[in-house]
Amino acid sequence: MPKPPHETGLLLPSREALLWARGDLAFVVEAARRAERAGFDSVWAGDSLLARPRGEPIALLAAVAGATQRVALGTAVLLPLLRHPITLAHSLATLDRISSGRLVVGVGPGADLPGTHAELAAVGVPSDRRVGALLSAVERCRRLWRNEEAGIELEPRPFSPGGPPIWLGGSGPRMLRDDEPETMIVLVSGALTTRRMRARTASRSPSWTASGRDPDGIATGAYLTVAVADSPSKAEGELDAYMRAYYGVPAEVMSKAQACHAGTLESAAAWFDEYRRAGAQHLVVRLARPDLSDYHDTIAPLLGAARPRS
Repeated sequence: MPKPPHETGLLLPSREALLWARGDLAFVVEAARRAERAGFDSVWAGDSLLARPRGEPIALLAAVAGATQRVALGTAVLLPLLRHPITLAHSLATLDRISSGRLVVGVGPGADLPGTHAELAAVGVPSDRRVGALLSAVERCRRLWRNEEAGIELEPRPFSPGGPPIWLGGSGPRMLRDDEPETMIVLVSGALTTRRMRARTASRSPSWTASGRDPDGIATGAYLTVAVADSPSKAEGELDAYMRAYYGVPAEVMSKAQACHAGTLESAAAWFDEYRRAGAQHLVVRLARPDLSDYHDTIAPLLGAARPRS
C-alpha cells in the first residue's frame, strides 16, 4: 500500500469565536471557506461542552459542508462520551451524507482534567474508564452504520459503506491497538516531541506488520499550535495571551502539555518540517491569534509555512 500523502489541516477557531468574536460562528465558517480557497486539505472543529465552550462541532461542520466543496471535514477531537452512541451515529452519518463523504471523525476520551470529569458528570456519564468506553462507542457506531445491531435500522446510512474513517486522538497503548485495521491514527496528545514521535512510529511497525496491517498505510499526524509574528518576541507574547484566555494558564505551562511554537513564519516552517520528517503525514494546525486580528489574512501564509518542503 502506498504511503498516505502529506496533508495539512486547519483547526477552525470555534472557541476563539466565543472569546473574541461575540459568538459569531459565521466567522468560523468564513475561516473554513478561506482555508479551502488557500489550499488546505482539511478543516477541523474541536469539542467541549462546558470545560472550554465553543460551537457544537457536528452542527458547525454541517454549516461548513454547505460553504465548501473540496476540503475534508474533521473533528479534532470529538468526545463521543458526551453523546449517546445511537444519536452520535445518526448525527455523524447525516453529516457524512451532507458533505458527500468528506467527514473524518477524530475522537478522544478527553484529558484527565477536572473540566473533563465535570462535563461528563453533567451528562450522567462516569469518567473513570474513558478509553474503554470510547472504543466501545466507536465500535457501536460502526455496527449501527452497517446495520448489524438487531432491532435497530439507522437511516440515513453514511456516504461510504462502513462509515467515515475514524482517527483516534492519543498515543497510549490502548489507543494504538493492533486489532483495529480500519482505524486511522492521528497523534494529537500532549507535547509530542519529534524524537518521541519517531520512537513511537518505529515501535508500532513490527506489531502492525505481524497483525497484517501495513504501517506505511496508516496515517499518522500531529496537532500543533503556532503563533506567528514579525518577531519571535511578539509571537511569544501572542502565544501567552492566547493560552491565558483559552485555558487560563500561561503559555509556559501549556507548552509542557501541548506541542507549541512561537516565532516567525520561517521558524514555524522549520518546526512543521521536523514533524513531517518524524513521520507525520497530516498536520492539524491551530493558529494562536488572540483577539482574531488578521486571522483570515494569515491563513494562506500559514499554509505556505506548513506545507511539505520539496
